[in-house]
Amino acid sequence: MRSSKDNIKFSPIAICVAIALNATAVSSYAADSSQAAAQNASNIDNPKSTDTSIEKETNSIEVVTVTARHKIESLQSTPIAVSAFSSDQMKEQRIVGLDDISSRVPGFQMNMYNSAEPELFMRGIGSDVESAGAATAVGMYIDGVYISRGTSAAMDLYDLQSVEVLRGPQGTLYGKNVVGGAINFITKRPVDGDMEGSMEATVGDYGLMEVKGYATGGLTENIAGKLALSGTTRDGYGENTHTGNDADETERMSARGQLLYTPTDDLEFLLTAAVSDLEGTPRVKHIGYSAGRNAAFISTDPRKDTVSEDGYEESDNSSVSLQINWSFDNLQFTSISAYRDNEYSIYENGAAGLVDDTIHFDPWGDPANNNPLGIDDDWIANTQVDDEWLVLKAEESDQISQEFRLAGDLNESFSWLVGAFYMEEDIARNELVDYWFHTQWGTTAGNRANDNSLGNTTHNITTSYAIFTNATYNFTEKLSMTTGIRWSKDEKEFSGTAFGRRFDNWDTLHEDLDGNRVDSYAFETSDSWDEWTPSLNIDYQANKDVFLYGSIAKGYKAGGFNGEGPESAKEAIVPFLPEVAWNYETGFKVQGFEDRLRVNGAIFYTDYTDIQSAVWVDGGGTGIPNLVVINGSGEAQGFELEVTALATDNLTLSGSYGYLDTEFTKDVFIDDDNLNGNKMRRTPEHSLNINLAYEWKFFELGDATARLSYQYQSDFFFDNSNEPLTMIDSQYTFDAVFMLRDFDNNWSLQLWAKNLTDELNVASKTLYAAWDDTVYNVYTPPRTVGITATYNF
Repeated sequence: MRSSKDNIKFSPIAICVAIALNATAVSSYAADSSQAAAQNASNIDNPKSTDTSIEKETNSIEVVTVTARHKIESLQSTPIAVSAFSSDQMKEQRIVGLDDISSRVPGFQMNMYNSAEPELFMRGIGSDVESAGAATAVGMYIDGVYISRGTSAAMDLYDLQSVEVLRGPQGTLYGKNVVGGAINFITKRPVDGDMEGSMEATVGDYGLMEVKGYATGGLTENIAGKLALSGTTRDGYGENTHTGNDADETERMSARGQLLYTPTDDLEFLLTAAVSDLEGTPRVKHIGYSAGRNAAFISTDPRKDTVSEDGYEESDNSSVSLQINWSFDNLQFTSISAYRDNEYSIYENGAAGLVDDTIHFDPWGDPANNNPLGIDDDWIANTQVDDEWLVLKAEESDQISQEFRLAGDLNESFSWLVGAFYMEEDIARNELVDYWFHTQWGTTAGNRANDNSLGNTTHNITTSYAIFTNATYNFTEKLSMTTGIRWSKDEKEFSGTAFGRRFDNWDTLHEDLDGNRVDSYAFETSDSWDEWTPSLNIDYQANKDVFLYGSIAKGYKAGGFNGEGPESAKEAIVPFLPEVAWNYETGFKVQGFEDRLRVNGAIFYTDYTDIQSAVWVDGGGTGIPNLVVINGSGEAQGFELEVTALATDNLTLSGSYGYLDTEFTKDVFIDDDNLNGNKMRRTPEHSLNINLAYEWKFFELGDATARLSYQYQSDFFFDNSNEPLTMIDSQYTFDAVFMLRDFDNNWSLQLWAKNLTDELNVASKTLYAAWDDTVYNVYTPPRTVGITATYNF
């Protein structure tokens, strides 16, 4: 347990305030510079508008425009804590996945146990509940379409105009509300006129081969099209020494096609269809620690292990959407209709070991039943690990969504937006386990050969409705106020079955709704939740270089159901509560010294109620824990800084820093342990990102850039229990990129290295006990190097 907070914990916030005040004072002495990109220029979905862009003026910092509020405006005049990444920026820094984004955004944490179920956390709030009856806390959107299942987070970042990461609750501007934050992926739109495009090829170590490309142009007088393709194949970062095969290998393919029809200057139709496919093998589950029983089986090479099964990971995603934008009578109407289909399946040995599951030892039974005869406990302990966990997870889901928005300006002082949203999501999930445990009470097993596999099926249908509105009033040219409110309702129909030989109770049976001990049970239930979520924002443009804002916003995530195979049907039908967050934030955005320095910051305090968490609890005297979902309450406070400085005409320094302090504030018990005062999971107190870029003319070939980036995060607990064995120590990585491009930007060549010093960083950690405590680690990729060539036409 942690002691109560003392005054010294607020000193970083005082520092942040001092920085803001100092930057404000400094900017008043800075020379005049050109005004930032015009804000409120047009609606994001206007045919003539563009997405996030970065324009560089001579000897000045790049001008960044964002579309986080459905209109183009300067990043420096947007009253939201938002980080923006342009397509050029992602290419130049070799940002190829969402994990690269998360390491460069303060307060954003991403953990990858496998490729299909990533866990995203922002400012301390996220989701680790895998159930079909649960939802994410951090939302992802592709061109305004909400992505309900996390498997899409593992996608390649290709064919993108920009990525925008918004921190804190979002709801009065977006169709689907989110409680923790939003990630907007904005694709490149088709371009009318002559054909243009790009082709890119990458080769690297670990057998990496990657091809990306797109082509766009006019098809007829009013129709433009675009086709983008991406393909990647890579050998494994690890090895299963039992089979001799690679672990953590991957093969991905993605395609996206778009048609843009503009019958008039005021009306457009954008049709998008996309597919992606992933095949690979799971990462090595390395035994990082054992209290004794499994110590002899810890691999000396953490990227190699002796595992009974190679396993597999497969996922397929497809989508189609139609976006209509119509401008009339000073109004802008937007309709987004979408359908998505997601499938994935994962099969692996989650216990990272090799056992002979035909062996059975019962110290209290007839020795003749033990196989082979004469076996004893010491023999088992000396020859194999204490458990095996062959698990199959398969999920199919589809969603249909419809969003309408209408925006307008009554005059120069007042603008407004109203919207409505509908989504129906259908998820079917199947989980099957072949297990073998050797405990203090002997050996217990459930295996497919004897029809004893433990399993459960769940089916969830979620129907979501919402209406929302947002309005801005400009009191003066400098002072504005924005208010918004949203009503959301979520209805869930949840059903399922549980079957097979249990390992976490005395009789290996289940319990139905009537309390009977049975071999299997079935259930169905339903529930609904609704919530009003308001927001208030006041911003002040002190001068052309200093922008200040303050905001209050409420976030909401619906309740749900566990579905992770509880012993009792009565447990399966008990819902967990909705999650609510109140976020209080003040921020500043400062630019000065003739636009050679930019400092943006935010100070926030968030009060969380009924945080949804998956936890392990005592399994009823068997020594084997059971997975349940609990609700707890807590708070998070901290500040975030993002800095860009043009040190010389050739050298640019940029980076970000995040300070995060979290704790549970009310009693919530896991067995006999009270979480009150504990730190929230996945919340490193300090996160830091530093980038150096030096540009120069490379003879007469073109412009060269050398980049070095450093990412750091302090230690944090992976679980809310704050058990020391779940702590992940502080971690860091260095990345380096050398890029040469010709003066006309027709071609470029990159040499790159990621995790340059080959750090062994932990991506996921699981503490489990059958005989005694064992920690299983999954690691991020080792050092990788490669070369990328690009040709633009």
